[in-house]
Amino acid sequence: MRSLALSSLLLACLGCGRVLYQDLTPTTADASALQRLKPSFITTLYRTEIEVVGKHLSGLLFFKSLPNNTFRVVFTNEMGLNLFDFEFSERDFKVIHCIEQLNKKPVINQLRKDIGFLLMTELDFGKGRELRKGEVSYFAFAAGKEFTYYITDTGVNQLYRIENTTAKRKKVVVSVTRLVQGMPDSVFVDHKLFDFTISLKQIIR
Repeated sequence: MRSLALSSLLLACLGCGRVLYQDLTPTTADASALQRLKPSFITTLYRTEIEVVGKHLSGLLFFKSLPNNTFRVVFTNEMGLNLFDFEFSERDFKVIHCIEQLNKKPVINQLRKDIGFLLMTELDFGKGRELRKGEVSYFAFAAGKEFTYYITDTGVNQLYRIENTTAKRKKVVVSVTRLVQGMPDSVFVDHKLFDFTISLKQIIR
């Protein structure tokens, strides 16, 4: 009875599941198992291509892990110009620097979300829930009217992709490949509601 009640509550809370993920089966597990895939690294460097509303940016995106679960994320172009410098920590975010062209609230907020998906800095794992389809697990997190799904194998050994949705449609799909030195080897962020993509390829040093 408890399992049935929990399943019914989960489906009610994840209203969009009836539309986008109606073939998923709720489990009694929370999302704590997902913590094993949380990034673990000291420094990671990516060759980066960004396409946003007809504009192209390219350069290097640098991730650095700092004490107290803090991360610095710096994007520079090929000439070494610092385009943005962000600081992420558990449920907190700071803009250290950002060029004027990118320093717009909607752009900053979207970059924060996109990078935060990878770093998992704003996830409360105890409040997420696991759903399954065959040999695939969907770890679901609700935030207001949005839902974010981390999609893995049922053993939670590999992250396949991340999907951010509204009640009726997907907003962002983040595709990733295998982990290399604690971070995905490549990442492709595809925004479904407007022209904005981010492509990352890790540079092994």
